Amino acid sequence: MADADSDQDSVMANPNSNEYDSDVELEIATAYVQFCIEYVQRYYMKRPMCTSILSGNSYVHEMLEGNPYVCYDMFCMDKIIFRHLCNELKRLQLLEDTGIVSVEEAVGVLLFIVGHNADFRVTANRFQHSLETIQRRFRRALRAVHALGCLIIRPNADVADLPHSLQGNEKYYPWFEKCVKTIDGMHISASAPSGRTTAFRDRWSDITQNMMCACNFNMRFTYVHSRWEGSANDSRVMQDALGHVEYEFPWPPRGSYHLVDLGYAISNAFLPPHKSARYHAQEFRGVNQQPTTPQELFNYRHSSLRMVIERCFGVLKARFPILTAMHSFSISRQRLIVTACCALHNFIRMYNRADEMFHVWEGSFVRNNDAGIAGATRVGSGGTEEAFNARAQQVMSEYRDAITTAMWADYTANT
Repeated sequence: MADADSDQDSVMANPNSNEYDSDVELEIATAYVQFCIEYVQRYYMKRPMCTSILSGNSYVHEMLEGNPYVCYDMFCMDKIIFRHLCNELKRLQLLEDTGIVSVEEAVGVLLFIVGHNADFRVTANRFQHSLETIQRRFRRALRAVHALGCLIIRPNADVADLPHSLQGNEKYYPWFEKCVKTIDGMHISASAPSGRTTAFRDRWSDITQNMMCACNFNMRFTYVHSRWEGSANDSRVMQDALGHVEYEFPWPPRGSYHLVDLGYAISNAFLPPHKSARYHAQEFRGVNQQPTTPQELFNYRHSSLRMVIERCFGVLKARFPILTAMHSFSISRQRLIVTACCALHNFIRMYNRADEMFHVWEGSFVRNNDAGIAGATRVGSGGTEEAFNARAQQVMSEYRDAITTAMWADYTANT
């Protein structure tokens, strides 16, 4: 009797319970019917997705035959350079036509993605292919351009001394006459694997990877090393590059050196600025901001000459926005993307010195023509210990002090 009374009390306390159960059942039934309708429409009443009259191949050829500015906006390079790139990939047998996608269309897909940071679905709609076809062609074109990068990201066109076009500038010559190239690190956007985001956070808490690059005074990359998370400092990245023969770091010819910033150690192959003195060029701009000590003068000119690599980084990121907002690719593919972008940068610079972006970023910086190597370039890690031992560091420090003293004496005599 007590149980019956309690059940009766619960029913009286919830007079709308039956109505509530009916509403829930109706919602479930409605959702189930909707799911069935969507399933039937997707798998039994399929509608073609690639219905545009302009196919991917037609779109690429329309860009190549149309207004040159439109082609540049879509593919980040002039159409003559685009055709030459495709021909080189064919000639080197790095990429070939298939029954579905031509080399031109595959390269167009790659440039569309890296040049507009477009995802695969947007690209698939633009080129009128399935998602799987776009992904496969992107991977193949990416590997092909990466392989091309292994051929053109080389120090073969470097000179052993300061280029002749810069030797007429008293700011740099004869003070940096043995400078070969500049080296610096750059943080680019990364997609960190699950559980490793902390390692990829840089000092601004952004998810990045730290890459080390070397470039010559022609604004061409001669070395790219992109294997470290954003939390790694520049010195650690260089140590890794120098410590492994397989990474083939290009040592300068004996008696020459690379310009580096304060993030790297001094050695017989690397010349950093003076510590505890103003360095960056912008710190010397404005009234009454001229160098006041020999060390500041050396640092100012050192920074001004080393600015070429900052311009390279500026062009690279401006041309390929994918480097500032990386998609969720695997780490290995992200590294391929970095190298491929640097390879495209070099290819454009080699065959189109008047490219619009180079013109904007190069500014008034003095240009030079490529020349042959005047002396053998050391490649590998054999000179690491020799370069960074105490004796080598002392010799380079004394050499820097001698340049600083002579530079200051010349500066004060002419002001």
